[in-house]
Amino acid sequence: MSKIMVAIIDIDDEQGYLEYQNSVLPMFEEMGIEVLAVDDAPKAIEGDSRNQRMVVIKFDDETAFYDWYDSDDYNKIKPIRLANSRGEVHLLEEQNLKF
Repeated sequence: MSKIMVAIIDIDDEQGYLEYQNSVLPMFEEMGIEVLAVDDAPKAIEGDSRNQRMVVIKFDDETAFYDWYDSDDYNKIKPIRLANSRGEVHLLEEQNLKF
């Protein structure tokens, strides 16, 4: 079953984070990973607005997520993200609810 990764990110250094972003996006394209949404100003419908980037990415399954996340290529650039931002990463199971 597909997995959805949701990341909520506080970017501390825009220029440093841009280096990470410019490295990770081609990786997603090469691996066929679908980026569903990236928003620096998500609109809160309920609760307080967050001034954080939100990223939503779809993986074929949990194995595909960890194939990317634990890969040597990603582990080379992950320190760039960690040095320039703080955040949360959540992995959700996609639901195809039918009523």
